[in-house]
Amino acid sequence: MEMTVKNLLLQELAKRQMRNSAYSIRAFARDLDVGVTSLSDVLAGKRSLSKSNVQKVMEKLLISPLEKEQIWSHYKETSARTEVDDRTMLDEDTFRLIADWHYIAILNLAKLKANSARPEWIAERLNIKKDEAEVALERLFRLELIKKVRGRMERTVKPLTTSNEIPSAAIRKHHSQNLRLAEESLHRDPVTTREFGSVTMAVNPEKLPQAKEILLKTRKKIASLLEEGDVSEVYTLSFQLFPLTKLQNSSED
Repeated sequence: MEMTVKNLLLQELAKRQMRNSAYSIRAFARDLDVGVTSLSDVLAGKRSLSKSNVQKVMEKLLISPLEKEQIWSHYKETSARTEVDDRTMLDEDTFRLIADWHYIAILNLAKLKANSARPEWIAERLNIKKDEAEVALERLFRLELIKKVRGRMERTVKPLTTSNEIPSAAIRKHHSQNLRLAEESLHRDPVTTREFGSVTMAVNPEKLPQAKEILLKTRKKIASLLEEGDVSEVYTLSFQLFPLTKLQNSSED
């Protein structure tokens, strides 16, 4: 059998379940210190583990240097064929539950070293009502997207993403809220703490897929840059590329 992360995990899970028939994937995820959703998706062949989680799994399972070399070789090979997106893909039903902007903001507050799992602290940092923070926090705990550790929030999954091309009322709602928040920031925040700009152009619609791919890669690079070092604030980066003319040969979602 080829030595891959998925095969390694399946073999190890089978061994543990032979010793203890009640041993679950949830317990396996806990012992490996990875998200249960991530682990389930990897075992089902739906996606790959991130590079950091691959390293963590190999350390936890104490595999041999030869096995490590084989796993890294396979990982690099598959990464070269398809760019591995180090994000968790949310399905429509799950995202609908956390589509309001402050849910994603709370997930990112959990990245701050000095964060608190108290609704009062979250409400103050995000300028929302305490009961909104309480409801959001409880739902994020229930969905196992974050956990509470010694009074702090800790994320249990990689950064989240949703489908790009599939029409979705929940995604439209989320983007609409971000546009409103951007307008409020435009009138409220000092220019040194924000960046707004625009360019109007005549376009070739056939180039739009290529332009969207460039915007996606740029967004990832900016996020990686700003998340380096000691993070203390939560920002939203939004790109708006939209038609001003009435589209020809188009239809509604």
